[in-house]
Amino acid sequence: MRRLIYALVPLSLPLMGCVQTSPYEAEIAEVTAEENLGLTGLPVAEEVELGRQIASSQCADCHGIDKEDPRRTDAPALRYILADYDGDALAEDFRDGLKVGHPDMPQFQFGPKSTDLLLSYLMSIQEPDPSIHVTDEG
Repeated sequence: MRRLIYALVPLSLPLMGCVQTSPYEAEIAEVTAEENLGLTGLPVAEEVELGRQIASSQCADCHGIDKEDPRRTDAPALRYILADYDGDALAEDFRDGLKVGHPDMPQFQFGPKSTDLLLSYLMSIQEPDPSIHVTDEG
């Protein structure tokens, strides 16, 4: 009988390894998932895509989309917009329905979720504005 048990132990060890999970796996998965959540609690990639859809329908006609140049000379490219405008202030202005930008810019009023989605998209495409020259004053 002992020989049979010793013979079965090596066969059962790999099987036990396949079904046994770490007690920390759920915690690790939860932390990883939380780290990938954006401003609205959705996954960042989903927020960026939804925000891009908003920008495409509301902003692209004048500001362009993604890496496009603006279609109006008085409208900054979306990829540079946060270089001149604080993101939190822009979000607050949109939520409050305040008119931002130039006189011809339409007034938009976004709800909190739409504002955060748009802001997530804008943050994802930002580049340094080449027209702003940073000098070393030290």
